[in-house]
Amino acid sequence: MHDATTLQSVDTDLLIIGGGTAGPMAAIKAKLRDPACDVLVVDKATVRRGGSICRGMDAYNNVVVPGVADVDSYVESIRAMSDGIFDEKVNRVLGERSFEVLRDLEEWGAATFPRDAAGGYIVEQLHPFGRFLAEMRGDIKPVMAKKCRELGVRTMDRTMATRLLTHEGRVTGAVLLGVRTGEVTVCRAKAVIMCTGSQGRFGLPETGYLFGTFDCPYNAGEGWSMIYEAGGDLVNFEFLDHTALIRDFEGPGHSTFTRHGAYLINALGERFLFRYHELGEHAPSGLRAKAMQAEIGLGHGPLYYDLRHLSDETKTIIKDGLFSCERPTEKAFFELKGIDIGLQPVELVLAGPHLCGGHGLTGALVDEWGRTTVPNLYAAGDVASTGLGFVGAAWVFGGLAAEHAVERMADIPAPVVDMADVHAEVARIRAPLGGNPVNPPLPQPPLHNDEGNDPREVEYKLRRHIKPLLDSPKHASRLRDLLGKMAAFRADIDRIRVTDWHDVMKVLEIRSIADCMEFSARASLLREESRWGMPHTRLDFPERDPAWNGSYVVLRRGADGGMVVTRQPVRSA
Repeated sequence: MHDATTLQSVDTDLLIIGGGTAGPMAAIKAKLRDPACDVLVVDKATVRRGGSICRGMDAYNNVVVPGVADVDSYVESIRAMSDGIFDEKVNRVLGERSFEVLRDLEEWGAATFPRDAAGGYIVEQLHPFGRFLAEMRGDIKPVMAKKCRELGVRTMDRTMATRLLTHEGRVTGAVLLGVRTGEVTVCRAKAVIMCTGSQGRFGLPETGYLFGTFDCPYNAGEGWSMIYEAGGDLVNFEFLDHTALIRDFEGPGHSTFTRHGAYLINALGERFLFRYHELGEHAPSGLRAKAMQAEIGLGHGPLYYDLRHLSDETKTIIKDGLFSCERPTEKAFFELKGIDIGLQPVELVLAGPHLCGGHGLTGALVDEWGRTTVPNLYAAGDVASTGLGFVGAAWVFGGLAAEHAVERMADIPAPVVDMADVHAEVARIRAPLGGNPVNPPLPQPPLHNDEGNDPREVEYKLRRHIKPLLDSPKHASRLRDLLGKMAAFRADIDRIRVTDWHDVMKVLEIRSIADCMEFSARASLLREESRWGMPHTRLDFPERDPAWNGSYVVLRRGADGGMVVTRQPVRSA
């Protein structure tokens, strides 16, 4: 048994796991609500640059700007995009609070919002109806990190949360691992907000590069693994998101181009989307992806973005957003390719699949305060299922979760940690070390012999099975085939050799990738219909079944430790 006295310990009122988009907002809002509240943010990278918007974003989506759109139209647009599988109350709150966040970002100097000739915000359309994407600029993360410091928020960079701790069914803290030092810390907390992002490292990208993903590649789904192990409900893991990206550059494109009026064309020069959906480029994302796949299947590929018809002013706005805050390297990419995006069609590919609560529907089941089904545990950002809420959901529910937790803080009892659970987690962390101590640096040469598995090879092996066995078009035989392979995959993970603490972190991430594969396969099996277009198409159940309207597939850990997969109605408004 590991001696608990060698562990580090830290106590806090509010622990925020993940310093990307939602985490800093939660920390700031908590301290603004109660400066005396002790707030700790931990992140595997750094709070200053971690997460999916480490360089900022060129648009704030989703936001309801007064005079441009209204909350009712926002809710109806999300209803159409989600095919009714969404929590209306959650999305109504997002619409109501989103503009307040915009004004906060302006006041803090974290972001600027360009204006049109009449002095109004530049707000464009991506959704089926209504305009909810406000043009945005600014190096957001360093400004928010600075504000956290000014308010007295504590941070632990290069620190990975590996397990939530619970007592009598309530979350009471977490086990933390220093990914450079190997130091293990037990954190006691009255409340925890999970802000660990999506599962960005899922299906292999077309380039084959493990980390060349649309979403942040160090978001490996471990937040969902932790919530599941703590007894929380997960929903919509059958929804596999696919994003249109620029070929050979894993970066943004579709929303940036099409919200400003770009067309999608095929190799024949035809604007094809209206053949598949009356809304064309503004059709729900899953239906757009399915239409793109169909065009390629007809031999009409490759596909392209076409900006040539846009005004010079609009092209300038697009280039300014892409080449400044979103992906500065994209400018160099196009220059090396000899492409002027305003004069030549830009080839695209479909990326994914990946799992995401912001770009998709997947995540922890939460209410309008970001509360999960586990007392004292909240979730915000891409780890939460808030219904295609994008960065707006991260900011709104990060803030709401923090405010709710702080308001309740005086009534939450002092956290109690079961050291048997801590010891079990230390053993799980230590498993790749072959019995070596936790805190000292790893010995050299590698802990396992040369026959041990390389972590990159194991990750590649897992992820290369996602497209053929888990992605649409799905079939029960393929899904069961994948589930039948999971024990062997997990055995491969257990045999990974590690040479430093970063490799230990990779092992933990790969375990979460495997968890998400199983979550998705079991959820996909239960939903015996096709829905949303490409996110969930079943060859054996090719039609949309009205009996599934308004129903989630819910995953939770059973009392015996096994996975329970059930059907549950979406909460009514």
